[in-house]
Amino acid sequence: MKKKLFAILLSIVMVAGLLPATALAAEPTVYDIWVDGVQVTSENKDNLCGGTVSYDPAAHTLSLNNATLDNDTLSDYGIKTTIPSTLKIRLTGTNSITRTDPGGGVGIYLNYSNSVEITGDGTLVINVIGENYDGISTGADVKISDKARVIINSEGGLGIAGRMVEIDGATVDSTGLYAGIDAHGLKIVNGADVTLKATQDERNGAYIRKDQEGSGGDIELAASKIKATSYYPGLYAAGNLTVNGGEVNCTSTADGAIWAKGNILIKGGAKVTTDGKYPMGGNGTFTVEEAEIDAKNTSADNTPAISDKCVPVIADGYHLNYAKAVDSEGTEIDLLSSGTQDFAKYKNVHFITKAVYPVSFVVTPDGLTNVVVKVNGQEVTGSVSLEAGTYPVEVTADNCKAYSDNITITSDTATHTQTIAMAYLPADYTKVDEAIAKANALNKDAYTDFTAVETAINAVVRDKNITEQDEVDAMAKAIEDAMAALVEKPTETPTATPTATPTAAPSASPTAAPTATPTATPTAVPSASPTAVPTATPTATPTAAPSASPTATPTATPSASPTAVPTATPTVKPTATPTPAPKADPNNPKTGSSNLPVVFGSAALVLSGGALAAVLIYKKKRHEK
Repeated sequence: MKKKLFAILLSIVMVAGLLPATALAAEPTVYDIWVDGVQVTSENKDNLCGGTVSYDPAAHTLSLNNATLDNDTLSDYGIKTTIPSTLKIRLTGTNSITRTDPGGGVGIYLNYSNSVEITGDGTLVINVIGENYDGISTGADVKISDKARVIINSEGGLGIAGRMVEIDGATVDSTGLYAGIDAHGLKIVNGADVTLKATQDERNGAYIRKDQEGSGGDIELAASKIKATSYYPGLYAAGNLTVNGGEVNCTSTADGAIWAKGNILIKGGAKVTTDGKYPMGGNGTFTVEEAEIDAKNTSADNTPAISDKCVPVIADGYHLNYAKAVDSEGTEIDLLSSGTQDFAKYKNVHFITKAVYPVSFVVTPDGLTNVVVKVNGQEVTGSVSLEAGTYPVEVTADNCKAYSDNITITSDTATHTQTIAMAYLPADYTKVDEAIAKANALNKDAYTDFTAVETAINAVVRDKNITEQDEVDAMAKAIEDAMAALVEKPTETPTATPTATPTAAPSASPTAAPTATPTATPTAVPSASPTAVPTATPTATPTAAPSASPTATPTATPSASPTAVPTATPTVKPTATPTPAPKADPNNPKTGSSNLPVVFGSAALVLSGGALAAVLIYKKKRHEK
């Protein structure tokens, strides 16, 4: 029995060993996504198309890195998926999907409920020539974003077909037989650069229609550059058309360049240029905020550029900055100066509107009178409507320095109220300066107390303005009052300084006038012979001008000096009048000079006269002092 059981087990092992190894391995996972005709599995997902394509099933992301998908014979689609999730395609480098066979199918195809999102900084070029085949086709949404660049040429179908098409910051150039984009909604934002074109007659560059429920049909363009060209309007919206900034250039070769069944709103400084054979416009309202619109009609007929069904209306808070038109005869009309702003009657209409902001001025300090505010040289009262920009402003007011400066207005509401701070004129310090000059001219030592004047001067404050003139005048008065209250010091009587008694000759210190001392006339003594008695007649020669030593002693020189009689020279007391000499005997002959008395008299007179002159000079000096 044991041998039989062993034989059975051995047979099982031998049979198992004969089976191929693959029969024992797990089956690979297969995904509902095809790339260039090859279905993606868990085994090839990382190495598709020679390693240029890979797939992440968890994120449902297909990465293309310089991939070329051009295998027409194996698949009708370049990329196809039926996975009920958004397919993400990330682009790196230059990639292409080409379907040159008439039955080659769609470039990127998703089932009706799947959306696709293309991102990355690479390029994808899709060329499809099959009839009724599209570049990108889905019943859901298409989004191209990041820095992706997608170029589509669908010769027999639509460039992009979807429910909602959004181009966010990407570059898209889509050309289709029927339309560049056909969808229920179009959104181009954030600096996108989009070119749309339909090559067949009676088609639109962008045909945005409502869905079966009547929803959608809107076009939203913001801060992007769009160019649309087609037979019918380059941009057609079954709903509303909004342009917020950016540039839009639309051309229709046989109709109006732009048409919306709903309302048109152009704002945000958008520049819209249209060129058509019929007027552009719509069935609803046409509102313009801040924008530039240049509408042209290139038909030979006298057809307006803008439809009279929706004449543009400038919204509140905006105004015309520039407006010119060209009539059917080619005459240019300035709509600003003409006062006629009917934009729906000219073949060419070019106008620019700007936002204006109600700017008010608050002039400080409070209580100013005769305040005048001028902006750009024009006087304004209350608030004034100004565009964004820089403006010269002048403000004047009583008792204030004139204000002159620039203000800058922006959309920021903080700039819409301008506060102007005026500066008062300085006070007049003329009276103060005059009072100080008068005080400085005084000799403060001549007064008992000069402190009050100095205190009043030191109390002067120099930064007062004209509204404080009373305080400045009070400073001047305080100085004047302090000067008026000054008390002079008493005047002292001067003490006379006596002059020394002058001498006979005027000198620095005159002494008493000298008295002439004549020599006594000698008396003759008779000799033994009385007949020979000579009479001594001395000649006195007084010196009229005193020398450095003012005492002069005149000497008598006798004519004959007998030896028998000595000459006696008596000392004469100083008197004002000299003692006359004794008369000679008249009986004796005169042998001496007869002028001796005269000489003595003259000398005495001279000496006494000098003393008298000295006395008179002394008295005179005392009188002048």
